Amino acid sequence: MNPRLRKVLDHPLHKFLGVADISSENGQGEIRIKVSEELVNPAGLFHGGVVYVLSDVCAYAGLLSLLEDSEEAVTHDLHVSVLRPAKLGDEVTFRSDVVKRGRQLCFLDVTASANEKVIATARVTKSIVTGQE
Repeated sequence: MNPRLRKVLDHPLHKFLGVADISSENGQGEIRIKVSEELVNPAGLFHGGVVYVLSDVCAYAGLLSLLEDSEEAVTHDLHVSVLRPAKLGDEVTFRSDVVKRGRQLCFLDVTASANEKVIATARVTKSIVTGQE
């Protein structure tokens, strides 16, 4: 596994959220998690804030496969639409695709699915930084 991707996987927040399976290849990222007790809201449904965070992480994973060693990316903008709930015990898969990568900005789409249904979509814009900017 790419050392930079390993750092994403080993991040304490990502571990807490249950990220144990992550991939990054050709501008595409994928994360799989299982909805646990820690990830549901008071109504017992997959917490929207977790959907936001993991959409952002998945977008970064996809972009990571296209970044040079001297480049890094930070979130510039994030829009998430939650379409339907996921429940305790559901497996959720987040998939990201780079739509367009420029010199300073990258636009990515993320889809989250559970039980073969889309539960959320996201449009993520990442700023690409180099060195000590």
